[in-house]
Amino acid sequence: MPTCRLPNVDLFYEERGQGEPMIFLHGLGGDHLYWLGQLRAFSKYYRCFAVDCRDVGQSSEATEPYTISSLAADLAAFLRQLNLPPAHVVGLSMGGMIAQELALANPELVESLVLVSTLARSDEWFGATLQAFELIRLQVPNTAAFFEAVLPWWVSYQFFVDSGRSSWLCWLLRQNPEVQSRASFLRQLETARQHDALARLSGIRCPVMILVGEDDAIAPPRYSLELHAQIRQSQLITVPGVGHALPIENPGQFNAHLREFLVDLKAPQRRSA
Repeated sequence: MPTCRLPNVDLFYEERGQGEPMIFLHGLGGDHLYWLGQLRAFSKYYRCFAVDCRDVGQSSEATEPYTISSLAADLAAFLRQLNLPPAHVVGLSMGGMIAQELALANPELVESLVLVSTLARSDEWFGATLQAFELIRLQVPNTAAFFEAVLPWWVSYQFFVDSGRSSWLCWLLRQNPEVQSRASFLRQLETARQHDALARLSGIRCPVMILVGEDDAIAPPRYSLELHAQIRQSQLITVPGVGHALPIENPGQFNAHLREFLVDLKAPQRRSA
């Protein structure tokens, strides 16, 4: 697996496929492994990258606090070092925050955005949710145990109907060999707590799809409505029966919406040919 060595950070990534670049950005406490299903599905048609941001996975561990803008700058440097054309950027939760800042600071690097289970601004309610997550993380030994503890927030209640699915997901979380340190998790959490791009979102000019699960208890649909209201060229899709972990809870629906969005981007080119 390759590593992109930048002046201030080394970013680990997995790459598959050929064609237009597509970048997948994970959420708080996650890493590139979150997107393996999408790499399999979309690498048939796109050059797909799933990147570990700093402080997680096999990328560099930070030594001081940073911001969402810093993580977006890491990604911009990554795209430039690999000499990639404008990319389709898919960001989940914290990854969606990074995607917003990337499109605002470096619009020439972004062909389109897909913002999944995310928000434009960390308000008091979201900050209180993160405070609860911090308290939980301080009580458990590792990130896998944290996600097991917050599973009722992370997935829809409908995910629990089949007990085998929740047991499988907890088992899967424990298989990750790259254990994120508690300090790294808390730095990431603080970074998400400070995010605020709301007043600047009108500056995003590329096509945008916003996806949210109707049962998302971490970034509820009202946050996606706020994103949609501020981003001119955006479409909003609320997916029934899923929570915050939309690509894991219902990968079929997620992949279908993503595929349709990407096909529609090319439709005007086909009509004008």
